[in-house]
Amino acid sequence: MKLDRSEVSNFIQKIVGNKLLKLYNACEMMIFDFGDYQLHASCLTRVSKKNDILVTTLDYQNWDGKIDTNNDEWFFVKKYQHEIVGGTVLLAELSSMKDLKIMLDNDITIELYISNGYNHYDDEVEQWRLIKKIGEESTIHLVVNSKTIDYID
Repeated sequence: MKLDRSEVSNFIQKIVGNKLLKLYNACEMMIFDFGDYQLHASCLTRVSKKNDILVTTLDYQNWDGKIDTNNDEWFFVKKYQHEIVGGTVLLAELSSMKDLKIMLDNDITIELYISNGYNHYDDEVEQWRLIKKIGEESTIHLVVNSKTIDYID
């Protein structure tokens, strides 16, 4: 189902007031756990504190060439975990191009940037996804692609 901009913004606002409980990696993706909500960031993602960049998804490209977890993204997530995790969401804002900015009360800013338009091979590429957990088995997904947003329940 397609949502309009205000419906998308309303869904995103539901993380305001939630605490960031966990941050971890899956390949190049960063996963932010806000309790009942989980944010999967596949696009260019930047985590900063007081105008100092702590980690980005592009840091994954700096690796030893042998073991996929030996990269700067995984290293910096682990190194700065104690500074990033634990903050409460003060602001969650969607830009006109579907970029997402989240500000936490511990001076952490999480920014997700749509990192490409239409690809040569595919019409759309998933950029980020906000998942609402409902019980043990059920979830609602807000999936932000290069040009469109899907709502899957």
